[in-house]
Amino acid sequence: MQEVSAKLFRQEYKLGSEQKAEHVLHKISEGHETLAVLPHDRAEEFSSMLLAINRPRQSLVIDELNPTAGNHRIAGGAPFFTIGRYEGVFVGFQSKVIERIDWEGYGALRIAYPEVIYYLQRRNYFRVTVAPGDVGSVEMQRRGAKSMYGQCHDLSVNGMRLLLPSPVDFALHEGEYVPLVRFSLADVELAVEAEVRFVGGLRNSKTRHPVRQVGLQFLNMAPGFEQRLQHYVQRRDRELLRESRR
Repeated sequence: MQEVSAKLFRQEYKLGSEQKAEHVLHKISEGHETLAVLPHDRAEEFSSMLLAINRPRQSLVIDELNPTAGNHRIAGGAPFFTIGRYEGVFVGFQSKVIERIDWEGYGALRIAYPEVIYYLQRRNYFRVTVAPGDVGSVEMQRRGAKSMYGQCHDLSVNGMRLLLPSPVDFALHEGEYVPLVRFSLADVELAVEAEVRFVGGLRNSKTRHPVRQVGLQFLNMAPGFEQRLQHYVQRRDRELLRESRR
């Protein structure tokens, strides 16, 4: 895990949404995923599990480390790194021990709720403008707000830029976690989670239905989903190249 930690804890992999960060923590806990715990010098590696999440109290509970020598290595408020997996993607955060506690008859550690969570999502910025009819209407199902519908402008393996009207209830904001984005690509319906990365200003505000550009980054892509996007982006790029040579 030393190699993973050297890459994971970078600015570019920070999760921008607190909602998404909490969602990831709950999924790790519910899935009983093993956590790798590395003291601040990252010289050793120990294992644990995430037992409980208490965001209001700004704390987590993890199992005592194995081997037990690890509990002494992170005692006294020394910072440490934690790495787990969420749907096959490495996730990490930095924390410190608040206190040792008894948890359902077993030893456990109450640790500080992480200020930042890092998510090692592979990035791909290669975008292509979609051809008319290739991508159907895009549906965004939001938490605590009405669904929104828009049109895809360009697409990459990593995300899409679309044109959306203003929401009728709550404003869309950068960093917002979108639990479901649904659209058809070449007549095949696809669905994925996403995060709002960019919200532009209204275009042609004097028109009856002004729209704005919104950038989405896809999250937790299934292999089949990613493969379909790769095939489309490569094919569409060749088409655009041929058109430019005419």
